[in-house]
Amino acid sequence: MSHSQHRDPIKFAYWVPNVSGGLVISDIEQRTSWTIDYNTKLAQIAEKAGIDYALTQIRFTAGYGAEYQHESVSFSHALLAATDKLRACQEITALIF
Repeated sequence: MSHSQHRDPIKFAYWVPNVSGGLVISDIEQRTSWTIDYNTKLAQIAEKAGIDYALTQIRFTAGYGAEYQHESVSFSHALLAATDKLRACQEITALIF
């Protein structure tokens, strides 16, 4: 492929904090909210910054200590309704610690 031919651009994504306690395993109290209002604002900021995808997680066993989680598919639909170009992907985490 020559340098003059167009290649697909790099796509960027961010992890949606749709679980309580944030996305970090830590003894330090996390300040990341998992509410729909907070996540809607994050999705809109991400879209304006050029982020292509929002990655929501599905944890059938909350193995790292998250007490609560939003259902990933419905939660993604809410974020998509609040944005114009953002796409969503669901990631299934089945780790058991």
